Amino acid sequence: MKKTTIKVMFLIITLSSYNGYSQKSTIYNTIETKDVKYYAVEEIINMKFGGTTTRYTVSDLSLINTYDLGPNNIRIITPIYKNENFAKKNYYVETKNSDPDLGVTQKPNNLTQIKIDSKKIEIPENQKMEKVSLAVAIQSILKSETTEVVEPVRTETTVIAKPIKIDEKIEFVKNLPKRESSDHININIMDTYERVADKGYKSIFLFKELGNYFYFNKQMEKAVKWYEELFIMTSEVEPVIYFRFGDALKKTGDEKRGEVLIQKFNKLTE
Repeated sequence: MKKTTIKVMFLIITLSSYNGYSQKSTIYNTIETKDVKYYAVEEIINMKFGGTTTRYTVSDLSLINTYDLGPNNIRIITPIYKNENFAKKNYYVETKNSDPDLGVTQKPNNLTQIKIDSKKIEIPENQKMEKVSLAVAIQSILKSETTEVVEPVRTETTVIAKPIKIDEKIEFVKNLPKRESSDHININIMDTYERVADKGYKSIFLFKELGNYFYFNKQMEKAVKWYEELFIMTSEVEPVIYFRFGDALKKTGDEKRGEVLIQKFNKLTE
């Protein structure tokens, strides 16, 4: 009788972990649960010649798939609140930890929180996502902002994607990791950021990325445009941003204002 009981318990444990469902991942401990009705989940799997997007909803975080995402793939978890008029939205983007020095004490996946409130996007400065993954996540999140989420719990729909295009996702190429580690960001990513900003979304992170990109590519008028937007939102930036903004202003004819910013840089770096 005792042996039979053990076998039954083993069978229950095996079935409960089947199909990638298990206990809640520890990285989900930071995801809010108060006043949440359910969670919308989107998993984007990118491959060389296409990919899949799977969307489903869960009533509890422990029901989210636990299989390995793999590199360049993302899982977006969106709390759907009981109060439908709640303006501020939080999105949690899960990606595989790409740190080459990953140790046994580190989590295999990262979780980045992106907040949107009245077209203001908050992206952590110290987030660890690959730039391509971040651009894909932002595009997907902004699409969901205009798409009504249907509530069926644990209902899945898988869509086979065409080869990735910039209007839908970011194009992946063989030498992409090399581009990611260089000083110059893949233009597809910056096209995505610029389209987001042109739609009226405001983000310190995006404005800084755009300003720096166009500055290093010697497109000073565009650099001025996005640095201007950055300084409207905040003046708490690294000293070098004052120099770049000032230099871009001087090279576009605004010598006086540019010199003021460069002097500010000099004082901050004395």
